[in-house]
Amino acid sequence: MAAGEDERVGAQEEVLHGGNTGHVVRVADTVRRRAGHWTPAVHALLEHLAEAGFDAVPRPLGTDEQGREVLTYVEGVGGALGPQRLPTAFQTLDACRAIGAWLRGFHDAQEGFLPDPALPWRVSPGRPLRPGEVVVHHDVGTYNTVLRPDGSFAVIDFDFASPGDPLEDLAYILWSWTPLWHDPRAVRREMGEVTMADRLHKFAALVDGYGADAGQRARVTDAVLECMEGHARSVEELAAEGDPAFVRMHAEGHADRPRRDAAWFVRRRDLFAAAAAPDATR
Repeated sequence: MAAGEDERVGAQEEVLHGGNTGHVVRVADTVRRRAGHWTPAVHALLEHLAEAGFDAVPRPLGTDEQGREVLTYVEGVGGALGPQRLPTAFQTLDACRAIGAWLRGFHDAQEGFLPDPALPWRVSPGRPLRPGEVVVHHDVGTYNTVLRPDGSFAVIDFDFASPGDPLEDLAYILWSWTPLWHDPRAVRREMGEVTMADRLHKFAALVDGYGADAGQRARVTDAVLECMEGHARSVEELAAEGDPAFVRMHAEGHADRPRRDAAWFVRRRDLFAAAAAPDATR
């Protein structure tokens, strides 16, 4: 569906800030952003979610006269992408449980969705889902999350979605929201003072909010480490392909930092594994 019929003469474009990898503008109650070879696959997913009644994501509206994808604008307060301080409302244990619950809802709402194998994703070719897989968002950081006026969360920016293990999404949320960062200066700058006890409680709240089963809880620390290493590789690969945003990110150390985070996490892995255990005291 083309969005040309919804264009308004003289409509003003408001640049939306906070992302790392693309130019995004708001036009009235829509968002316009660069489309790519992955956009048809993403829009098929978002259309399925809309039909399933899952409204905590943008709804696709086709493309505009400039070939940009058009999505509904999600009202609310956006999470920060440093160096801005993350709003306090994103840092509570209730917020951690809520974003974990959002992830469970997102995965469950995909029931019956069959990706078209002919439609490629941004970082992988199209293919059917394997047993136990869903389409993974892969980037549910605080910066891609909107706190809506009713107090619920919505998530935006599905550019890196592709089929995978549901734990890949949970691992990324744990990394971003706990946060599992090696650099205490970055933690203080973006989240204030966060103690190890705070991180352990948040880690547990996220896993609980998702409703992870015993098997997922047992594998979650492995998934976190795989997520960090996979993120580093993706930045390197996309930079090597010449993607301007990732060339810049690579130069800024966005491939090195995940590996430092992984080294930090490995030394504390047993603590987080215990926090995620089904019989852990909350």
